[in-house]
Amino acid sequence: MNTPIQWQQGTSRSTTTGLNMAWEMAGPDNAPTIVLVAGLACQLTMWNDAFCQPLLDKGYRLLRFDNRDMGLTEEHPQTLPMNVPLTILRTRLGLKTPTHYTLDVLADDALGLIQALQLTRPHLLGISMGGMIAQIMAAKRPELIGKLVTLMSSTNNPNLPPPSPKVMLNMFLRRPKSKAVDDVVEHVERLFTTIGSPGYPPDRNEIRQRARAAYARSYRPAGALRQTHGVIATGSIEHYTRQIKVPTCVIHGLDDPLLKKACSERIAKLVPDARLHLIKGLGHDLPAALAPTFAEIVHAHYQ
Repeated sequence: MNTPIQWQQGTSRSTTTGLNMAWEMAGPDNAPTIVLVAGLACQLTMWNDAFCQPLLDKGYRLLRFDNRDMGLTEEHPQTLPMNVPLTILRTRLGLKTPTHYTLDVLADDALGLIQALQLTRPHLLGISMGGMIAQIMAAKRPELIGKLVTLMSSTNNPNLPPPSPKVMLNMFLRRPKSKAVDDVVEHVERLFTTIGSPGYPPDRNEIRQRARAAYARSYRPAGALRQTHGVIATGSIEHYTRQIKVPTCVIHGLDDPLLKKACSERIAKLVPDARLHLIKGLGHDLPAALAPTFAEIVHAHYQ
């Protein structure tokens, strides 16, 4: 049995936004650092040991953290009504919608955390929404960043191919029957089997175990809704993507039903000299079987 990673835990105040942010770090203090930026409605624990261990084995230090409204990071006060389907429609029509915060704010949170922890030009690895946040970070403050990797991400352009209807139903329209742990776990299992990798089918028991652990650590459905609303209301971030000058690597699955491969192909097209890696059988999750592959691609780029 593999020994669990020993994560150093802490809380720091972002120097840019003043938000109290929960973080965990592992690896040697003098090693090059990778900042792992989590996806929509996910806690820092989404970067599980199976994914992280191969990167640690290659000599990196890893920083994972909870975005605003998730996990143990400070909550944003809810003040606005939110209608996700209507916001999707408004965004596709080019209309603006009032929102609690945009992806810019989440990027500023993370940039302030890097400064608070006094990290020297760490690399960024952002997944899905986290890849969008990482793009904004790299565009706004390239002097703080080493290199960039986006994983199954997008420019958030509303004209890019939408998720499959089944994903739209399970992600944006269906909700857990209640806030009871069993109902939440059932919902998470349904969602992750919908967006999971067809070439590497997710283990339902493992999904349920992780969902229960995440629920026990923190369950914040209002925060998840605010994040979802904020991502959609932000609209395209391509004005940032076009500004990225740091070396960039783009990874995406050929079988992703949530963010189609065209979403990452768009990133690679807009960022000069970006490297694009398309992986057969990969959906919108982190299969343990592909962890060594991810680590090899990331390591080759960061060297």
